[in-house]
Formats: sequence, structure tokens, C-alpha cells
Amino acid sequence: MKNGILATILLFAAVPVQAQDEGPPPADTSQDIEALASAFGEMFPAEPLTPEQEARLPMAQAVVAHIFPPGTYARMMDEMMGPTMDSILGSMAQIPVAQLAAIAGMEQSQVAAMGEAKLGEVMAIVDPAYERRNAVASDVMMEMMGDVMKRIEPSYREGLARAYAVRFEPSDLAELDRFFQTPVGGRYAAESMLIYADPQVMSAMNEVMPAVLEMMPAMMEQMQQRMADLPEPRKMSDLSDAELQRLSELLGVPAADLRANAAEVEAAESEDAGDGV
Repeated sequence: MKNGILATILLFAAVPVQAQDEGPPPADTSQDIEALASAFGEMFPAEPLTPEQEARLPMAQAVVAHIFPPGTYARMMDEMMGPTMDSILGSMAQIPVAQLAAIAGMEQSQVAAMGEAKLGEVMAIVDPAYERRNAVASDVMMEMMGDVMKRIEPSYREGLARAYAVRFEPSDLAELDRFFQTPVGGRYAAESMLIYADPQVMSAMNEVMPAVLEMMPAMMEQMQQRMADLPEPRKMSDLSDAELQRLSELLGVPAADLRANAAEVEAAESEDAGDGV
């Protein structure tokens, strides 16, 4: 759950500036959104509970009621996203660098290198309301994310209870319930989820991105080494007539179009390689 919330924060933190950089979404994006939502909905299939696990589900629900009472998800989002958004809204991350680069005829890297102070002065001229615009976007995002959290929290709570029913025996669940009914147990249960939103914990996440970036070259090298013995993806010209016909049927695209499209892609790749891209 904690990783899911963090990913949500990183995803939605970029929304205010994207709202400035991009125009209105195309009218035909609803199908894409539905397809994406469906794909996410199928990412984590769960096995049905066994009769034994079903029998201890009520005990698991009682335990989860201690550690994840109503409103916990929303409180976590508030505690984690609030400070994050405050920090982002006051940073260069919310300056529409792409727009400024287009206006000035400069590279985005050149604009970014100007620094926050100078860019802030530029924005005061170009868009005096940009800070308020960011704040509005942030407010709307937080309000709507809060609504989402309220809507999905019951399902999450039920999933958590099912996980406890799978992972713990009845004796374990009974002991946990007794502990959570003690003063210290009750306090721990109430804080066990929220503590992951504590600034002391979140500040440790500052080390994650530098560590990941430092690791990337070695990771890419290892990938290349381990893939060295794998064959290259096949080209359309490598396919038999039967394979091409089956591919055409699967994709719903005429075989001739597949060959033509592949030829265009290969030509573009060759041109890019010749340009040193």
C-alpha cells in the first residue's frame, strides 16, 4: 500500500504543470482511459479464499478494523501529499519550461538552467497568475483524490482483511486482536499505517532517486549482457507467408499494410542511425 500511495503522489504531483503545458485532452481519449483502467484492474489477480480462510475472515476483519479504521487512507494521502504538493508548488517543477522554451526559441535545458529566480521573474511577465493557477490545479487534484480515496477505501480494507485471513492462523488473529485492545496495542494499531507518512520516513525517500540513477548504467549493462544470446526481434521479411497471414488476422490489419508499415519503420530507424541518433 505504501508503495502504491507513493506512486500516486509522484504521478499526480506533475498534474498542475501538465495542465499548463498541454491543451484540453482529445475527446476520444475515453476509450484509452477505460482500457488503461481495465489493464490496471487485471494486474493483481487474487486466488479465491479457501474454506478455512473464509472461516477466519471475520477475525481478520476485526484485526483490520484496528489498524485501518475508516478515513485512514484519506489521512495518509493528506499527510503525504500535502507537504509534497506545498514543496512542489514552490519549486521550479511547476514552471512550464516547455512553453517558455517554445516562446524563446531555446532548448528546454537552456531554459531550466536559468534558475528559479530568473524564471520566476519571467513567469511574472508572461503569466502573472501562474502561481494561482498551480494552486487551483493542486486544490482540485487534492479534492478529487480525496474523493477517490473515500471510494476505494472499503475495497482496500476488505482486501487487507482477506490478506490477513490468508497469512495468519486463527490463534494469531486472536492474539493480535487482544494486543490491539490494550492501550499500547491500540496506539500502535492506530499509527501502524500512518507512520509511513511521517516526515522522518518520507525524508528517507530522498535517497531513493539518486540511488536509482546511480544504478541505471550498471543495470543497463547487465541487461545487455544477459540478452546478448537472445535472437533479435524478427522483421516482417523474416516471417513465412503463414506467419504473416496469422499476424494479419490477429491484428486485424491487411498483410500488405503490415509489410508497408514495417518498411517505413525500418527506413526511419536506418535514417536515425545514419544521423547518429
